[in-house]
Amino acid sequence: MSDKEALKIFSRKPVSDDMIEFLVATTNSTIQVKSSSAPTYSKVDGSRMDVMVTSVPRGYVSLTTFIKNLIKHSNVQTPTLMATLVYLNKVRNILPANAVGMETTRHRIFLASLILAAKSLNDSSPLNKHWTAYTDGLLSNQEVNLAERELISLLKWDINIKERELLVALQPFLSVIKDQLLAKLQRETMEKANYYRMSHMSSSSSNPTSRSSSINSLASYSSQLSLSNSLSSHSLRSQPSCHDLYNNGVGNSKRTPLGSKSLNTISKQPIRVKRSLSSDFNLAEAGQILV
Repeated sequence: MSDKEALKIFSRKPVSDDMIEFLVATTNSTIQVKSSSAPTYSKVDGSRMDVMVTSVPRGYVSLTTFIKNLIKHSNVQTPTLMATLVYLNKVRNILPANAVGMETTRHRIFLASLILAAKSLNDSSPLNKHWTAYTDGLLSNQEVNLAERELISLLKWDINIKERELLVALQPFLSVIKDQLLAKLQRETMEKANYYRMSHMSSSSSNPTSRSSSINSLASYSSQLSLSNSLSSHSLRSQPSCHDLYNNGVGNSKRTPLGSKSLNTISKQPIRVKRSLSSDFNLAEAGQILV
């Protein structure tokens, strides 16, 4: 199965926790962040151990919660949401490895990537003032506009999402889909093979019955054929032949020899003489000579 077919299947899937975790991990890999305040040491009551306590800015929201809130408020679908991976990968390759931002820098980068993906892939998308409301007060409208402009400047206005880049960014999800479909195809192939094997065995077991029935039919046909032959021979024997009729009829009148017949009987029978043309011609010539 190709990556394009797997991409079509993936685009129809609903947003899952695995997708959100992958987005969080990719966003965290774009830039390092530092704490807004330096770490302070305090002594825990009842012990002599010093524990480092890092203060967290007021109103801070984790990146996972921030992304979940954006998905909930904007009702963004999987194709637009996961297209942000293309921009996040570009930002990670552009920013230097030693770049350090503040704690909300990752939030700004992800929000700007989501805004660009929504505007690039959809005919209509929320305005920046709507995205500001989706941040639940973490960012102002001015900060949202600034984050979008900085990301466009960082990408040098190359905001087109190519299919090849999308396939590379979504490869962890596409490989899982291809493995699942391959396993399903193998399972269906085995089921078909078992079905054909069982049907072949059942047909082979029913062959002796058909053979016996065919043998019985052949035996009955041969018996009918012999019976018809016997009837036909009997009918031929019962009917007199022409030779028998001749012997019983005309042939039985015996011819008496000439010695047993009288002269009167012989003289009474007409004698047929065949005369040829040559003999008539000779007699005519002889008559002329005599005259």
